[in-house]
Amino acid sequence: MPVNEDLSRPPFSDEVEQLLKHFHSQTPIRAWSMIITIFGDCVMSRGGTLWLGSLTRIMEAIDVGPGVVRTAMSRLAADDWLARSKSGRNSYYRLTDKGAETFKEATRRIYFETARSWNGQWIVGFLASGQDRAARREKLLDRGYGTIAPNVVVRPYTGLLPDSDPSNCVFSIVESLGPLAWTLASQGWPLEKISSDYLDFLSRYRAIDQAVRDGNVFTQLECLIIRIMLIHDFRRVVLRDPLLPPSALPQEWPGDEARQLCARIYHKVMEPSENWLDHQAEGEYGPLPAPDFDFYRRFNAL
Repeated sequence: MPVNEDLSRPPFSDEVEQLLKHFHSQTPIRAWSMIITIFGDCVMSRGGTLWLGSLTRIMEAIDVGPGVVRTAMSRLAADDWLARSKSGRNSYYRLTDKGAETFKEATRRIYFETARSWNGQWIVGFLASGQDRAARREKLLDRGYGTIAPNVVVRPYTGLLPDSDPSNCVFSIVESLGPLAWTLASQGWPLEKISSDYLDFLSRYRAIDQAVRDGNVFTQLECLIIRIMLIHDFRRVVLRDPLLPPSALPQEWPGDEARQLCARIYHKVMEPSENWLDHQAEGEYGPLPAPDFDFYRRFNAL
């Protein structure tokens, strides 16, 4: 059931209603994760700050009511993902340094990074011991690493070596893992699950893709919802994808097709959704500023 305490919006197109139906079929719906998507995709490129009233309006369009939003915002602030400021009776939120840095890396993987040629080098990370090792390992898995032992993670090296921290994780480059290299692809990552999730994503968004290809017109608010749902669903898969070179992947890997479909839809709904934000969303100093230069480079590699 929708979790909007006062659902009064007009019905959307069948395609958009189906996206919302799927979102609300998940238990729990994790409104806090959707809010992070909104800040990362829509707000960071426009100054970084959003009025709570604007966020509430967007979430109500997704059938998530104000009470759920307030609870989610309290959790995100307590977990140091969002910081609040006040002006009079109005509350404004922005990503903390922790939240901004996390989404900065996610932004690269979501919008810009694709599988590439690879020279056989690997990043190997050795996790320091400690009670929170499992949580630290999970964060690395969310950044595309695979695990080959409780304290060892790996990922193909493509030019960016993370900073080592002896109290957390020490990274190094290994030139070759010999015959073990291709075994890692199946043992280090749940490739079948990632492939299945990509196929689910493709199935869920084919109707939207066909509609925009056919020239169907969505309202500005519908375009914003499509864009938010699209990135929310895509990031949940792509951040787990190690982006291995094609030679290390199973045949008929759906990752490239999913990225291409995501890019097509995103480019179609980008302008109308930005128009909605121009006229309906507010930051601490009034209307949101225009997007930065990098915003217009999203998915341009495709």
